[in-house]
Amino acid sequence: MTLTERHVKIISEHPLSDTIDTFRVKLRDSGKADGPRQEDIASLLSALVGSTAAFSLPSPDGSGNLAVKLFTIQQHVRGGTVKHDRFRSLMRCVIDNESTDIDIWEAVFTIIESLGALTPPSSIAPTFKGTPVKTSSSRLADSETRELVESELFFEIKDCTFRNVGGFWGKFFDSERWRKEQKAILRDIMGTHDGKRWMGFPKSTDEEQVWDWIRSLEERFLSGARHRLHTTKTANQFKDRKGQMDLFFQAPQKHAADTFWYKNVLVVGEQKKSHDTSRFKADLLQITRHVRSVFADQPTRRFVHAFTLCASIMELWVFDRSGPYSSGPFDVHKEPDKFARALVGYATMDDDAMGLDTFIERKDGFRYITLDDANGGESRIQLTSPMMRQKAVVCRGTTCFMTRSKHVAKFSWASDKRDLEFKQLKLAEERGVKGVAKAVAHRRITTIADLRKGLVFADRHRFRNDDIHLDDSPSATASTNSSSQKRKSSSDLASDETSGPKRRRSNRNKCSLVQTVNRQLSVNKRKPSLYSTCEDPWDNRIYVCLVVSPAGRVISDFESIKELLEAMRDAIRAHQSLYLTGNILHRDISSNNIIITKPETADGFKGMLIDLDLAKVANTGPSGARHRTGTMQFMAVEVLRQADHTYRHDLESFFYVLLWMCARESWSKPKLSRGGYPPKSSLLRKWEIGSFRDIADAKEGHMTVNSLERIMGEFPEELDIVKPLCLRIRRILFPLDREERMNFGTPAGEPDQLYRPIIAAYDETISGI
Repeated sequence: MTLTERHVKIISEHPLSDTIDTFRVKLRDSGKADGPRQEDIASLLSALVGSTAAFSLPSPDGSGNLAVKLFTIQQHVRGGTVKHDRFRSLMRCVIDNESTDIDIWEAVFTIIESLGALTPPSSIAPTFKGTPVKTSSSRLADSETRELVESELFFEIKDCTFRNVGGFWGKFFDSERWRKEQKAILRDIMGTHDGKRWMGFPKSTDEEQVWDWIRSLEERFLSGARHRLHTTKTANQFKDRKGQMDLFFQAPQKHAADTFWYKNVLVVGEQKKSHDTSRFKADLLQITRHVRSVFADQPTRRFVHAFTLCASIMELWVFDRSGPYSSGPFDVHKEPDKFARALVGYATMDDDAMGLDTFIERKDGFRYITLDDANGGESRIQLTSPMMRQKAVVCRGTTCFMTRSKHVAKFSWASDKRDLEFKQLKLAEERGVKGVAKAVAHRRITTIADLRKGLVFADRHRFRNDDIHLDDSPSATASTNSSSQKRKSSSDLASDETSGPKRRRSNRNKCSLVQTVNRQLSVNKRKPSLYSTCEDPWDNRIYVCLVVSPAGRVISDFESIKELLEAMRDAIRAHQSLYLTGNILHRDISSNNIIITKPETADGFKGMLIDLDLAKVANTGPSGARHRTGTMQFMAVEVLRQADHTYRHDLESFFYVLLWMCARESWSKPKLSRGGYPPKSSLLRKWEIGSFRDIADAKEGHMTVNSLERIMGEFPEELDIVKPLCLRIRRILFPLDREERMNFGTPAGEPDQLYRPIIAAYDETISGI
């Protein structure tokens, strides 16, 4: 990071003086600069945290001063979660007598930038940490296997992948519109093609030799380009790791040799020694996995460029939030102009053509966005700490930031088939709804249709041997993305470009079965949103930024039993107001969408509802959007089984959130767990993994008294007081019919017949704490 004039001024006004002299002597005598010890790093950071400059310098992400950020890093160093070699350059600056305070603080800023967002220790946690990072299935942790992640990703892209898209070259690599400098580079590179082959291209197509050849072209013709080509094979962090990214472009980095970061990647590349058409799906999933990481680390990015180079066959890709599409494959020797245009284009593209977030202004280390406020004017909003991002590709890409005014700025790609959340929030406010976040400002940034303007999409790509049944989840061992679920169809069974007329008998049988299921589905005149589809070849999503108030803490950050129950009760009251007063059905009750609030800033509510992205006015028909409504582990049994969504299903979801908080999240609270440990295997795992049918069956079985007691056996002892409440809510939501079977349906009559007893049950439990 290059320090601004403001930084330099603060550093000069608050010199370190003899603050670090002790460490300078100690490190020099021990010779530990190249292999710093944990205690040395922690001590140095402690000294820097206490300096006047640290309290005066702003944090790079705008979230307070540098002292808080350094203290967070120090805590991670003491906990052993940050590698010591990250601090090597700082240690060298401290040892070197020639280093100035500016050099030292510049090294500090580089460390902070390289580490990205670290979770603060609880003692200095922000008042609103927001929704945890969502992954492709909204449940997969970073430790999940590559196979599981790629299975999830395939479910995201299988219905929305396009190849040989018309207009691709004219939109992204039209050399006729290039500047003179770009055209000159293109001519020079083309001069190394002899009419049949690229001169110097290795005959063996060994990956390292091809890399050396491409790098030689870059050194000869693109040495001054704004983006440079790299390979993770030389990056220390990925030295011995499988699944590494082969090639990528990024802007030149001041400390490029230190490590590899997805936040710096501009173009993703995958290189193979041979061109094996049977591996098309596997190769595409590899680059999709890397694109997923780019979107995770650059969450407000509009789209990502990627390419594959298998022997001499190349294919260029663009990934946006509605899926991937490509130029189609080509031989770099037979169509050399395409290869040259790709190389020059990637190296010289401006930020807009690269898909970066050009709508966010960066100035003096802070980020700003201009929005339309609720009064019809414009507001320039300063974004501070990031709170939430969604780790998936084909999804809403929801990303939240705190603002300097203590509101929440939410970026998301909403379906154009649904009313925008801003409209829903304004409607709720106009109708006098209580307990739901209020819209402060908004902006419509762009749409997928705008990003894809000028492109011609034929039929989607049909993957070979993609045998999917209606009740299947994305994979045999994984579940779906909360914002990208699509109905499966028999068309998925068609093959890719390598498949001939031959087809195995088992596939014919599977195809027949799927076609039978789909014929049965077509009889239903009303399909719930979980399985709905539309005629469009791809989703036209609208990218919007919405600022809402008030801020709060996500429900999983509860600090006491009383706080959890009060927030849950008031969120149910908010849902009651939203539905009965506003005539709006939320349809996505989850742990991510319930926040703990301060009553004085939230209409007296200690818990509120957020995220009306999937809400709709009650008693209206299907929106036509492809995406399912709900988050898998909290979805009601009937919704999983294709029933139309009702208010009762949301109340059932509230109950699943309560059970989840008690059985899973409470173990992370020292005051509640009392030093205990959660069970090694949780029954609630069955709410995450498997097909829709499997999860529905598991939940139905768990709602019996005996099974619910087994789930409550996973609660810490401190939560025994909540168990009677859980049994009482179970009785309200799942009454027995005349044949003593549990009823999972929505009762006839007034909704208050469910709201009133559930809220009363919470009140009585809270009063007894």
